[in-house]
Amino acid sequence: MTNGVSNDYTDLGLNAFTSENREIKKELGQADFLALLTTQLANQDPLTPVDNKEFISQMSQFASVDSLQTLVTQFGELSNSLTSNQALQASALVGRSVLIEGNEGYLFDEGVIAGQLNLDSTTTNIRFEIKDEAGQVVRSIEIGTQEAGDIDFIWDGMNNNGERMPAGNYTVAAYGQVGGATEQLKTSVVARVQSVNLDSSDGLIMVNLTGLGQVNFNDIKEIG
Repeated sequence: MTNGVSNDYTDLGLNAFTSENREIKKELGQADFLALLTTQLANQDPLTPVDNKEFISQMSQFASVDSLQTLVTQFGELSNSLTSNQALQASALVGRSVLIEGNEGYLFDEGVIAGQLNLDSTTTNIRFEIKDEAGQVVRSIEIGTQEAGDIDFIWDGMNNNGERMPAGNYTVAAYGQVGGATEQLKTSVVARVQSVNLDSSDGLIMVNLTGLGQVNFNDIKEIG
């Protein structure tokens, strides 16, 4: 007796079921399923046993769920492995040159800005305009007609007067005529990798380029 209440559970060798000793499982595993299945079979009505088709269906459903959970786990491990491998590869890029799509490049002291002109079709009257950070054209270069493909280009850092331009960011804008209409053409530029970051929130690998900010590792077209 405790506080006038009979402790029948203790007398029977049982423990009272309370919120303190209850453990809630949020997920059922293979052992839980087998325990439930065994209990179901042990307590079924012998006059109306579980139908074989229903039994097989339950087993198949569990097998499908168990296989799916295994695949999810394996894909998660594979994703982590691939991300780690990419991060290792990306870290080896520090100090190297890469080719990215765009038209903005960084001119180092005594350096050049190199890249590619990406033509989808034959283009006529192609000209390059090199612009400084203020948007002023400092150099114009004409290369005439070019067939479809990737065409390498290099700007030596000199303006139209043959004077060396200071280090900094410059835009390499290319224009040409396609089908009789003048349009701006697609370009890619060479940049130098300064550092590499791994974004822990979504696993993205971000590459920091000198003077140009961040780009996604997957956006790199070529590694020099």
